[in-house]
Amino acid sequence: MAPTVAGRRSAPSTLRAPVDDQFGLACWSGRSRLMECAHRHDDIEVNLAEGGELTYLFGGVPVEIASGTAAAFWAAIPHQLIRAPAHARVHWITIPLGRFLRWGLTGALVGRLLQGQPLLARTESGSLDASPFGRWADDLATGDPDLRGIASLEIQAWIRRLGRHAAPMDDVSAAGGGTTSDSDGTTVGRAAGMARFIAVRFRDPISVGEIAASVHLHPHYAMGVFREVVGTTLGAYLTQCRVAEAQRLLLTTSATMGEIAHASGFGSQSRFYSCFTTACGVPPGSYRRIHSGPF
Repeated sequence: MAPTVAGRRSAPSTLRAPVDDQFGLACWSGRSRLMECAHRHDDIEVNLAEGGELTYLFGGVPVEIASGTAAAFWAAIPHQLIRAPAHARVHWITIPLGRFLRWGLTGALVGRLLQGQPLLARTESGSLDASPFGRWADDLATGDPDLRGIASLEIQAWIRRLGRHAAPMDDVSAAGGGTTSDSDGTTVGRAAGMARFIAVRFRDPISVGEIAASVHLHPHYAMGVFREVVGTTLGAYLTQCRVAEAQRLLLTTSATMGEIAHASGFGSQSRFYSCFTTACGVPPGSYRRIHSGPF
């Protein structure tokens, strides 16, 4: 993910995006840049890679996006671009979650994204090509509400096509080269293995020792490896996963705050309120009202 610059957006040579960026409805294109840390933001994000394969660490799982593949995901899940050729070009769209939910897309599509499952689709048919991205970027950068409205409608139609073409989760490799892998002996592989362990076990009270043991490392060394690759601490990443799960439960269930605090892995309701408010800018109850009220 790239920060805003004047006009269109592009990634700087060194990208260290903070947690909980806010991008709004936006579209831009540029060369791929590795992200020095995992981050999260409450948007639906779309990436379309051209000229090279991208590898994301998404919710603890390495996911490969082949050239010519469109990928959509809920960016509240901690994610980080960890591998990309210098010559690869990427097109991005970010859609605020509230706007996305107002589009009335199918429950299956919305549910899949909120469950943390990326949508991957090849663009060979031409119906998902990147040709409109420049126009959308220009229209959204203007102060003309009519042009911005037109761009929003066109992006919505493009997302609907993406949903129709997206591969089933048990066949993502056939659709776009999306793969996942277990930890290997490399630094990146070990960090990914720890992130994956957290993504699976974040609801439980887990320790640094348990996380390190999952990839056969000493805890102190494991913490250094994780920070080097993911750009944040094991504890901060664990909290990110718990907050993302709380967001999902607030949006998709009628569970009480106490039930959500427990189901998300927070040790207490006060800890849940504190972490959630810090990460999302509003308390859990306000977040639920914002996204579930009449649109």
